[in-house]
Amino acid sequence: MSESLSKSQLHHGAIAEKLPNTIAGMERNQDKHLLLDTSLEGEQPRKRPRTSAKLAREVGLMRSVPGDKFTGFVGSASGIFFIRSVYDAIRRSQPAVSTVSDTPASDIVPGEDDRLPLVQPDSAERLWKDYEIAPSSLLHAAFPDLVAFSASYFANWHPFYPFLHAPAVLEFIREFSHSGCTDYNNSEDLRLVVLRSIISISLADHRQSPHPGLTPYPPRLIFLTYDAAVDSLRHVLLRPATLLTLQAAISIQLFLVSMLRLNAASRLGGLIIRMAVQLGLHRCPARFSSFSLHERELRQRVFWSVYAIDRFICQSMGLPLGLHDDDVDVCFPLAEKHLQTQVEHGMLLQTVSTV
Repeated sequence: MSESLSKSQLHHGAIAEKLPNTIAGMERNQDKHLLLDTSLEGEQPRKRPRTSAKLAREVGLMRSVPGDKFTGFVGSASGIFFIRSVYDAIRRSQPAVSTVSDTPASDIVPGEDDRLPLVQPDSAERLWKDYEIAPSSLLHAAFPDLVAFSASYFANWHPFYPFLHAPAVLEFIREFSHSGCTDYNNSEDLRLVVLRSIISISLADHRQSPHPGLTPYPPRLIFLTYDAAVDSLRHVLLRPATLLTLQAAISIQLFLVSMLRLNAASRLGGLIIRMAVQLGLHRCPARFSSFSLHERELRQRVFWSVYAIDRFICQSMGLPLGLHDDDVDVCFPLAEKHLQTQVEHGMLLQTVSTV
């Protein structure tokens, strides 16, 4: 017994003496084969993909004019950066023919709309041609005319950004046609802001229409300038956030996007996202039993419209996203995942109350 114990002690002592060297050898082997994955037994070790510890950064381009206090950032992942890179390449390859390259307005592209008033201070502010606008004396529009004026929007834009409830808009158009443009002076009604945005977008679409004929639009139904469009949202800032105020803001933003005023649309997007978060639109409405089926569908449609417009603007300008996927759990309107959970909870509560 003592003899076996002494042999065991000697054996363990020898192991203890060799242990530091063994551990050191294992560490060296581990460093040597650091890229080998041997976590799964019975499988051949495979190399792990090499990953960089540094995150990709958006370097971008800083735009400024000498002597001008205005400075703007253009992301290198944006279409603006690509167009500016092409302009610079052409300028370097053909310096002799670059006759207008030194003028600040020569390289203005969509997305740099804030520079237009700075480099072209004498440019006309009117958005529409004379033949596109009816005389000021024509203020009344019948219901069929209003439907025709807004048809292009519902055909081309509403399917992709369905933040509006089309039957409700149609009902307001009917109400507006009965009251008449001259009698309807409620400028604080945000439904009128939505209607003017819809018709302004439709009028801009007609410029790409192959049909030359165009019925002039009453000036009361459209935004004559960009300032008038943005100024119509002053009532949104003075009111609590509601779905109607949010829809009015989105309609103005979509009008600016349709006219390639992406900088202004991006700034307005910050307000829209804050309003959407305050309304809880970033949370799936099916989680809450207080919303009806119609309210759930409308909230989902409004949110995904905000999401899609934000993605488009940020991708076009190379800017950080306003909405992050980690903060969102809203299901798609036709792919609800939380409704079954809500039904199960309701059945459980009903069973408990019955017992």
